[in-house]
Amino acid sequence: MFRRLFRWIIRTVVIAAVLIAIVAISDYISHRVQPNSVLAVELDGTVVERGSSSVLGLLSKNETALNTLRNAIDRGAKDPKIVGLEIKVLNPEMELAQAQEIVALIKSFESHGKWTEAYLETAGESGLGNTPYIVASAADEVSLMPQGDLNLMGVQLRELFMRGTLDWLGITPNFASAGQYKSAANMFTNKDFTPAQKEEDEGLAGSLFDQIVAAMGAERKLSPDTIKSLIDQAPINADDGLKARLVDRLEYEDEFIERVKNHGGSVHKVVDYTDYARTSLFSNFSGGDEIAVIYGDGEIQRGGEGFDPFSGPDTTAMTSDDMTEAFKSAREDDDVRAVILRVDSPGGSMLASELIGREVELTAKKKPVVVSMSGYGASGGYLISIPAAKIIAEPGTITGSIGVLGGKFNITPAAQKIYANTDAVSRGANVGMFDMWTDFTPAQSKQFEDDIQRNYQYFLKLVSAGRHITVEQADAVAQGRVWTGEQAVNLKLVDSLGGLDDAMAAAKGLARLAPDQPVGVIELPAQPGLLQSLSSGKMVASIAQRPAARLVEPVVELIRAALSGHAIFSAAYCPVVPML
Repeated sequence: MFRRLFRWIIRTVVIAAVLIAIVAISDYISHRVQPNSVLAVELDGTVVERGSSSVLGLLSKNETALNTLRNAIDRGAKDPKIVGLEIKVLNPEMELAQAQEIVALIKSFESHGKWTEAYLETAGESGLGNTPYIVASAADEVSLMPQGDLNLMGVQLRELFMRGTLDWLGITPNFASAGQYKSAANMFTNKDFTPAQKEEDEGLAGSLFDQIVAAMGAERKLSPDTIKSLIDQAPINADDGLKARLVDRLEYEDEFIERVKNHGGSVHKVVDYTDYARTSLFSNFSGGDEIAVIYGDGEIQRGGEGFDPFSGPDTTAMTSDDMTEAFKSAREDDDVRAVILRVDSPGGSMLASELIGREVELTAKKKPVVVSMSGYGASGGYLISIPAAKIIAEPGTITGSIGVLGGKFNITPAAQKIYANTDAVSRGANVGMFDMWTDFTPAQSKQFEDDIQRNYQYFLKLVSAGRHITVEQADAVAQGRVWTGEQAVNLKLVDSLGGLDDAMAAAKGLARLAPDQPVGVIELPAQPGLLQSLSSGKMVASIAQRPAARLVEPVVELIRAALSGHAIFSAAYCPVVPML
């Protein structure tokens, strides 16, 4: 019996060893790169902060994961077998800050003595194309499809005002805000711009426009006046774009691919960036120092379900439960030397923001925390960033919006228009304070406004302590006003400009690690497995929130929260959505 058991154990060990050897050989072959290879990048669909190399990643083809792109380009820049970068800009949707980060990745790749080529199908189709063009223009040469267009038409911030509609429906808005620029509720309380809101939007549009002009001019070696003149002539067809030196050649995608394969008279093997960036099966067994990257992406919500069915299938959320678990994991892991909080959020629930901010604060007491802001780091997205040792944003990041608002709707007049009526029996003077069938009483209105002001003063004290300025200085740059990252660095709301690579360098420095020291990177919160995603309904929600979807998000968020019975529903929320 023991002999039979011994033979079974030996057979099992041998079979396991053979299987491990097969897996190891397959893994080695799949990650082997031939000399003189070209890294091929394709930007298409929504640019999301985080993708997956798991089975789920295979099911989200209509997106470009920024973490995968960053990993591939950074590695390719240092890989002697990679000699060039092919960038196909097809139909990406991205924010200006994300475009700026991709440009920095391309320029870093070029700084290693390697060439880059970009191909544009079109820069905007029935819409603006500034961000795709800015990314393509970072390459050594830019090709455009002969029938493509260059819709480089500037910047627009359009506001929606629904007070007239609500009056017609018979719905009465009851809102209060702290901060003269905290304008998220203006769409319900006003019929046009307030002076403060107009001032804020003018400042944002001016900063974003200047950044776009500077980026295009620098890459194409054209003066700002020339770029502004071309913007005023847009949309520009392919032939005129070539004459204006906005592109270097007109060719179709197949011609571009063939030319890149034979770039410089050599024959190059083309390597897809998603395959190149895919993690080796044995990379997680190396041990050693690590830096945790915690992704805070989407509207901030209390609880643990990072999917908002009310807003539709294309939205994600940053939940307090997920973020608490992520920070606790990073805080208690002795191998994690520093934490990077990657923020792309316009804010949301004040309570959830405070819960997440507390976790950031607790973690910052044990190890360095650096914030890297992507497209948005505003309102609640800014609040959770305050405890960090350093805040880094892109010039085009939408940040600030330090203010508080809240309110409810009274829908009784609307109901009466369709011959519906309601009444209630209650005990307690303020039991109906958040009832959607009544207005605030004068006493309730004062109490509610006092609560809003109290939360605002608390927000200011957090900013004062975290940014090492007085409360008065914090108030001067707060008031709910939204700033670009370029403006915020001058106001001391952020420390410096840059992307995640800059945050990584800062985190290493604060953790007293050498700049060139290899570290493992762990990404949190943990991503759900296939079965969990199918059972929760997140499979269809795996597409992160699109920039276009944010156009209607403020309306959806305010209506949803106001009808939920929670007064301070979006106390830390930024509604600004630039059209780029």
